[in-house]
Amino acid sequence: MFEVGKIYKRKEQIHGVYGGQGQGGISTPSKHAMVLVFTSDAGENYGYQDQFRPDGTFWYTGEGQVGDMEMLRGNAAIRDHEEVGKHLYLFEYVRKAHVRYIGETQCVGHHIEERPDRDGNTRKAIIFHLALLPAVANEVQEPKASYGNNSKPNRNQSLAELRRLALQAASENSPKEQVVQNTAVRTEAIRLYALKRSKGICEGCSVPAPFQGKEGPFLEVHHLHRLSDGGPDHPANVIALCPNCHRRVHFGKDGGTYNEKLIEVINDLAR
Repeated sequence: MFEVGKIYKRKEQIHGVYGGQGQGGISTPSKHAMVLVFTSDAGENYGYQDQFRPDGTFWYTGEGQVGDMEMLRGNAAIRDHEEVGKHLYLFEYVRKAHVRYIGETQCVGHHIEERPDRDGNTRKAIIFHLALLPAVANEVQEPKASYGNNSKPNRNQSLAELRRLALQAASENSPKEQVVQNTAVRTEAIRLYALKRSKGICEGCSVPAPFQGKEGPFLEVHHLHRLSDGGPDHPANVIALCPNCHRRVHFGKDGGTYNEKLIEVINDLAR
């Protein structure tokens, strides 16, 4: 269907194929079992503050630019996607008219909080909690272990053990609480996997970590196929970087080009 990390022209390659509303953050193609959601940094000017949370879930702001948001149309489509048998796909804008596919998600809840609307007035906004489902890198189908309550990643585990935890999926029809817990386990397993693989050496500049942290050599984990770090992904899509390299990829003038170089670095590593 969609390839994680791939950039699509929204109008031609998504709506031209599947239909659905071509504008706005939520699209509901009538002839396909899917709901498409789009996030962008530009929305912050209108109270849309989408972000990955420490537990690996993605908080996505519902639709409605003025006044209180209501659980109607696109908002209801997100909330009810599982009940009606539709897949929920998340995309992120990388530039005008172009979006990167982040992955398939599951809505595991929502809450209401006060946010400014387009006119700057305080209103009630719907914030959806989306759990990113396990991704499959490079189109290689890999077995995923079912989730177990005793699974908890730690830095003493082997790369193989951390990889297994990173790829596990919650059992089909699992309670949403278990999906959230599984997402948190995968997030931590992927982080520890990247750090252990690096052996204390920045995988960007090949220089040892600048200092020792509480967990050992201090490196930061960067998600290669997303502009925002923090959510679960795939062990092959993360890289351990020193603070300088991490800031460079996010804020450097050559950040985009450097990120592509880092992707090549990881592709050349034995996984």
